[in-house]
Amino acid sequence: MSQTVALAIDSLHGFELTEDGQYLMLQSNQPDRIALHCSVMHQLLAAVSNAIGWSERIRHKKQSVKFAMPCEAWEIGEDAGVAPHLVMTFRLPGGAELSFQVARSQARHMTEALAVATGLAPADDISGIRLQ
Repeated sequence: MSQTVALAIDSLHGFELTEDGQYLMLQSNQPDRIALHCSVMHQLLAAVSNAIGWSERIRHKKQSVKFAMPCEAWEIGEDAGVAPHLVMTFRLPGGAELSFQVARSQARHMTEALAVATGLAPADDISGIRLQ
């Protein structure tokens, strides 16, 4: 039977992109830097976000726990392409930004959901407020 070998990383000391933008170089508690190719960065972002949420639910033994990152600022703009999308950008503490592409057709529903969630509109019928 083969044994699985894992590289345990429990702290990050810094990171930088290579000059050509091909690799994200991580400096951690390990003696060697770790190089992640740009082709896996989107998958890694999704995997880490998902893992944080599951880790929180497992450690707190509560299925209702959600992973939420703090937001210092946000903006909504148009997609640079011709697609009918809005781009929602959220700035995290430290300056990192996360952007999400949302279909323009969802804007009205998002506005209604935000109005109810903030108390600006009555919550008579909240059955329509759900993940779209």
